Amino acid sequence: MKALLFIVFISISLFSRELKYENLLQTFPKDYKLAYKKMQNNISFYEFIPKNEELENWTQMITTNIYHRNIGYSVDEFIEAMKVAWKKSCKESFFKDIDGSKENGYTTKTIMLHCKLSQVTNKEETTYLKAIKGRDSFYSVQKAFTGKFSKEKEKNSIEYLKNVKVCDSRLFTCP
Repeated sequence: MKALLFIVFISISLFSRELKYENLLQTFPKDYKLAYKKMQNNISFYEFIPKNEELENWTQMITTNIYHRNIGYSVDEFIEAMKVAWKKSCKESFFKDIDGSKENGYTTKTIMLHCKLSQVTNKEETTYLKAIKGRDSFYSVQKAFTGKFSKEKEKNSIEYLKNVKVCDSRLFTCP
């Protein structure tokens, strides 16, 4: 509940005095902290890691990017661009489509990206990414971990991303 209040607070403090219009609804594990935040060129970047870890040597990370005023990509085009970028940073990579659907009227797509040896972390890395094409903004949420792939981590990551949604008070009643 505290995590949901945190993202609601981010939405309120950045965009308005109350939860209205289009909002990303995202919770965070209670043992996570905000490790990095930046706003540049109408893009908000947030990185969350476990409280006992440092950004330079993380084992789990949740990354949220909000492209305010939207971007010219469809969800599929964004996912393809991410795959191209991932291949450039990792020669031994593979991808898996997880889900593509409509949620609250928005097109979403979730994929898995895996790298045997990331040039960024120098470790094996797996990322689950959910892209959401909003009316006002475009959203990308990633749940990543380093180390060996496991079915349990996959299940937890997919379950986490299923609960990330966009809600627009102009269309629906938002929490």
